[in-house]
Amino acid sequence: MLKTVSGIALIVIAILLALQASPVTGIVLMMFGGPIWTGLLVHVFLLALAIEGWVRRIPRAFIAIPLITYSGYYALYAYETINIARTSAELRKSNSGKVLEFNADIHSLVTPTAPALVSSHVIVVAYEANANFQPEQHRSFRLVHRNQCNLARDSLHRIQTSGVYFGNIALDKVCRLSVPESPPQKVISVVKIGDEEVWKRKRGISVQTHQLMLDGKIVGNYKTASVWRLPIFPGLAIGCGLISSPPAWKCDAGFMRSHTVLDTVPDGIDRERFDGPESVMLGLPKYTAADLANYRGYPQNEAALAWLADEPQRVEDRMFALLQELAGGGNPKVPMGIKFSVAQNPTRLAPLAEATANRFIELSNIRPAAGDGQEYMYRYEGLAAALTALPDEAFAKVAAPLNAYFVDGMASNEFPALYARIQRISGRQALDFYEADFMTAQGYRQLFPVLAICRIGRASPAIIAEMKARMLHEIDSPSFDDDNKTALIVALLKLGEDAFVRDNKSRLAANARADFESWLDAVLSGKGTTKVGPNNCMTKNWNGRRATKPSLYWTNGVWILRS
Repeated sequence: MLKTVSGIALIVIAILLALQASPVTGIVLMMFGGPIWTGLLVHVFLLALAIEGWVRRIPRAFIAIPLITYSGYYALYAYETINIARTSAELRKSNSGKVLEFNADIHSLVTPTAPALVSSHVIVVAYEANANFQPEQHRSFRLVHRNQCNLARDSLHRIQTSGVYFGNIALDKVCRLSVPESPPQKVISVVKIGDEEVWKRKRGISVQTHQLMLDGKIVGNYKTASVWRLPIFPGLAIGCGLISSPPAWKCDAGFMRSHTVLDTVPDGIDRERFDGPESVMLGLPKYTAADLANYRGYPQNEAALAWLADEPQRVEDRMFALLQELAGGGNPKVPMGIKFSVAQNPTRLAPLAEATANRFIELSNIRPAAGDGQEYMYRYEGLAAALTALPDEAFAKVAAPLNAYFVDGMASNEFPALYARIQRISGRQALDFYEADFMTAQGYRQLFPVLAICRIGRASPAIIAEMKARMLHEIDSPSFDDDNKTALIVALLKLGEDAFVRDNKSRLAANARADFESWLDAVLSGKGTTKVGPNNCMTKNWNGRRATKPSLYWTNGVWILRS
């Protein structure tokens, strides 16, 4: 048998399978279609067996192998064909026909197939639910004339256009326009239950249900179906290759099926004009080639197109309003694209320079709260982009505090362009800068000059007196939190004011958290004092992004030294 075509084919198949089993040689064979060649050789082997058996080069009994193999395949093919025809007929019978006369003047259609629907069917506008766009929560799709697609783009890329195809032909007079927009009319919605999951290549027929909803009620049901169909000729792939989920080298064998959509349009419906759930149930006909060749657009879209002409300015105004709220200490929900939007108008950023720098310094020195990580990053990156885009004159006024509280001592260089710009304009700050900043800083920013003075280890009598006065003035206030309180404590201890802190120990602990008094006892005893200062010149519960950390941390009810 080794001298026969079937024997040689079998040996080559065995060699190819062995080579494909190893990723080292298999990757090369995969690039050159190794699994397909292996599958073709299986057919060569089977056909050679039949011919060689017929001419008696090998025993005729071997003819049974290809006969059984191909008979089994075509029996399976016939069963699949019958099953597809039966399922298709059942769905055509159960599906709703036209249930509602759609009128664009009083109805808004919301459907997950909106992009494809407006490109192929006669409808003025369709909407797709999309929670990523706020406050609209929807995205609209329109088919417009190519000349109407030359709209000015906004900085968040809310306005999008794309080409349209009729079959496989790109249309030169038509484009699809998409923009975030809430449905203005009475909503008719299509709810899709189930997914084709095409990528899973399931063997059975996949069925999806489309429910037409009006006023919260189901007014129509339409099912679609598809299947990975066996080919007429049993194309086969046998071999190994890389898969991505999870990453692995996997061997498999299977027929080269094609994805086929079943005909589920109810009987009596004109299939040339109506072809899917929305089309059939709402009476939306398909465009013809002539419709699209002479397309002029819909008059109902003129108002929307005129409104979109001012969208770039509206987007910029909205982004700067959010930036102003953020710089003022708020925590608005901002889009990821705010960092691109505000950077496009540096002149408008200039009046916000100081507030933006202060807020950025604050965010750069704290960690986001649990569950706020992504929102925090959008705000943080938006402020960084605004600072990077500031005009030179405005940036020069905020470079010093940025160098002192952002560049100096940060754990990582997250914004290299901003780092470089700060360092070009401002160097390391001296004591007088921190003393002046201490006298003017507000809110959370007050911590930073206090801790910097602690690290320096000296201050003027006036600053020391002001620190004491602030502590005594705020000591009984609920707003005098542990961060502000412990920053002043470590600074005064570093500056030699131990007696003052000890004399006010009971008052300091009066409105503090449960772990405060034990922390104060540890610090006063010298525990956690480093060459930098008490508690490494950091607050009690510093949760910031700086490389420097407190030397004491709380665990199992006691303060211990950080290793």
